Amino acid sequence: MRFNNLLILGVGFVLLAFVYWPANISLTQNNAQDQSQPIDSIPETDPSIYTVQLNNYLSDYMDRSVHQGIPAVANTDGLRKAYRANKLVLVSPNTGFSLDTFQYSYAMLTPYAAQILTEIGRAFHDSIAQSPLKDCQLIVTSMTRTKYTVSQLMPNNRTAVRRSPHLNGNAFDFSFSRFKTNQALSEKEKNYLRTIISQILVRFKKDIKIWVTFEAREECLHVVARKGV
Repeated sequence: MRFNNLLILGVGFVLLAFVYWPANISLTQNNAQDQSQPIDSIPETDPSIYTVQLNNYLSDYMDRSVHQGIPAVANTDGLRKAYRANKLVLVSPNTGFSLDTFQYSYAMLTPYAAQILTEIGRAFHDSIAQSPLKDCQLIVTSMTRTKYTVSQLMPNNRTAVRRSPHLNGNAFDFSFSRFKTNQALSEKEKNYLRTIISQILVRFKKDIKIWVTFEAREECLHVVARKGV
């Protein structure tokens, strides 16, 4: 009797092992597969939802921009005088943005415009800090120009004009096609970054801190610092 009971108990253990063993192996394999295929945390985005709102015209702000900035200067001598008078400050790469190699402008802005650029850079950095693209930066492609550099730029840039807030130290441009990064970006990733910066600029525009225009042909975001209504 005792032998029969032990035999029945042993057969029971074998059957239980046979039933549950394959399920455990499958679960382990599935977990291994899940770990080897990381989830893509970059969402599909459409920056045009926001860029359509970045639509200020030169006529909207040009007169006020002149009064809020420095008088246009002929050449670098004029920029040096404005700098010595503390009407312009030098701008260096900072949180959230880097500087392009400027050919027709100089890394100088009015103190208020430099402050707005810093705020935008920090907002961009904070917005992507938890994403896989956290090390990406905006690229500033243009800042303050002189009458001479504007005359040199106009034959090469369809959006350049002789009356420009770039002459008054109030304006800076961000590239819309390029971002500073150590990795190759997919179009989906670029659209995510484009959407983030466009959202930020829409907010700054609503807060009456900037005028801003999305220049599709030149693939840039043209930003003008704004004081008051």
